[in-house]
Amino acid sequence: MIYREIMEADRERILKLRGNLVVSRGIGHSLQDLPGYLAEIDGEIVGLIFYRIAERECEIVSLDSYRENQGIGSAMIQLVKQAAHGENCARVWLITTNENIHAIRFYQKRGFDMKALHRFAVDEARIIKPSIPLVNEEGIPIRHEIEFEMLIN
Repeated sequence: MIYREIMEADRERILKLRGNLVVSRGIGHSLQDLPGYLAEIDGEIVGLIFYRIAERECEIVSLDSYRENQGIGSAMIQLVKQAAHGENCARVWLITTNENIHAIRFYQKRGFDMKALHRFAVDEARIIKPSIPLVNEEGIPIRHEIEFEMLIN
């Protein structure tokens, strides 16, 4: 497994793999413009993480692991935490949605705390990204954003 920073040469391949637009807290983020890391096995991308740093805070904008239960997501979070620490950030934070039970469990197990529930924020996000589904694969309505944070020293 190789973990490395995303380079310009990777961007087109990443765009085809996972798309570009992510919305959090009413802001549309173009992943093409954000720093991040990727995980590769034999040239195949098996994990991606994108983040942005502003005002001493680091937001994990997107985290994708294409091979579950192999520590890829955890390792990528550590890389972003190191970057945030190097930029003197006070916290690392992220948004997930109310129905994403897997992500809610994943982030709590890795030391993130629930900071806020942003009711009906996904309705607002759909204005920017209309392709956000109304329900997940299990039929659970996708309505709210949950903000998680981890304070860093």
